[in-house]
Amino acid sequence: MATSPVSAVADPALIDRPRPGPHRLIPVTVAARTLLAPRLVRLRLTAPEFAEYTLSGPDEYFGLLMPAPGQDFTPFPLAAGANIRAAVSALPADRRPELRWYTVRNLDRDAAAIDVDIVTHGDDGPGSHWALRARPGDRAGVYTCSGIWSRPVRDQLLVADATAVPALRSILEFTAAHHPGAMTDLHAVVLAASPEQLEPGLDEWADRIGSLAVHYAPDDAQADLARSLLGDHRRSGHPAAQAGCTWTCGEAGLAKAARSLAVGDWAVPVDRAGWATYWIIGRARP
Repeated sequence: MATSPVSAVADPALIDRPRPGPHRLIPVTVAARTLLAPRLVRLRLTAPEFAEYTLSGPDEYFGLLMPAPGQDFTPFPLAAGANIRAAVSALPADRRPELRWYTVRNLDRDAAAIDVDIVTHGDDGPGSHWALRARPGDRAGVYTCSGIWSRPVRDQLLVADATAVPALRSILEFTAAHHPGAMTDLHAVVLAASPEQLEPGLDEWADRIGSLAVHYAPDDAQADLARSLLGDHRRSGHPAAQAGCTWTCGEAGLAKAARSLAVGDWAVPVDRAGWATYWIIGRARP
């Protein structure tokens, strides 16, 4: 039977933030490419290692190493504990892949495959450029990492931009399957440039969780919009503003703004304020 983040997580309790296991570099092959929305591509990546793969959390992220235009991906040795960014930078230019960060949308052990959803924006950025052109048989690499989400001790605020919505959806699916009583403790705020970046059906969760708000704004305006929206929540006494823990992921400015407000103004403990930068406007994520 096919598996997914719902059934492939090592510890379904997830009371504490997952502890990452040893990282490794896995050569993968593109098996399929599906257009989920005008600006959202799903790639299925296969490798024998995925037949026995286990996720640390439903929001598990990984480094995707994509060959530059005109190149093929060539696996390279990676010492235990090595810095993946430094290792990539040290490769000769003629076989140096691009490295970008995504999350596992589905894990199918029967097919030895993972699915990754990539927001596209034309040729602006190597991830988008490669995803728009990837075809079955193309090769790439996956550098394994971990998840950061843990289930709420009481109300939890989830803030995501379009690149983090695949992880957000996996969190909702995981919670519905393993901890249905906690569904009403989840409050989600989604910011995207347009509906074209989102897999259809997100609004179906609105009646299943504590609250769901989806707002649209240009990428460079989303951090300020998040501050405004969360400030409104606080002033109105919205349950999301009483959150005992937060998960804020996506573009650096947005993720940092939401986390800083939660920790600085709402007194959310630092160790209960999980966050991750998936990308940075105007430059590569370090």
